[in-house]
Amino acid sequence: MIQNEKLEELFDEWKEAHIKDKLYKFDTPEIKGKYVKIDSFIKDGFCVTDKISKGSVLYISKESNCFDENNLETAKSSKDTYLYDCYNNHCRTTFARRIFDMQDIICERNEISKDNITFMNINKRGGFRSTNMSTLNIYALEFGNYIIREIAIIHPKIIVCCGEGIKRIIEMIYMKNDIICNIPLIDMKHPAYWRMGDEEYKENLKKQLNRINM
Repeated sequence: MIQNEKLEELFDEWKEAHIKDKLYKFDTPEIKGKYVKIDSFIKDGFCVTDKISKGSVLYISKESNCFDENNLETAKSSKDTYLYDCYNNHCRTTFARRIFDMQDIICERNEISKDNITFMNINKRGGFRSTNMSTLNIYALEFGNYIIREIAIIHPKIIVCCGEGIKRIIEMIYMKNDIICNIPLIDMKHPAYWRMGDEEYKENLKKQLNRINM
């Protein structure tokens, strides 16, 4: 459970950095002039089990859809267990179903267990239904070192970027920190992207996998 402990230590440090964030008004989502609380922190990293095993498939999204204008001031920091709950309760929303479908396809080509899935969001404060990419970019630059450290702790075999702009952000923060990302990056539409059917979505993943010779 060493990886779990390292992740918890990182999150404690990361949350403290949130509280000291000098770019808070620029790197935090807002709705009608109201901002997510500065100390809000949504833990992630795990996915369908309660521990991390090296060599997982890591799915990276932009931010948790945790807030709306009614609960903005009262929502508490929590752990992101959405995919964990979907997996164990056999719930298959479009988002969860496509994550699990991608895992099946990737595992067919690699020696990876189907339940060796990890998940993280770039923005740990949480956000709303849609993402302001300018705000997310500022957050990623401000907290890029923590993002890189989380990926290093998880130590995945492959990263699936779940949404437009995520692959670019990951590449950007590695470059800014003078670190080479030696993990293959798959660039996919968000799993809830409704303009693409399930079969087309899976075919796009297979094409991406062929490009990295997996």
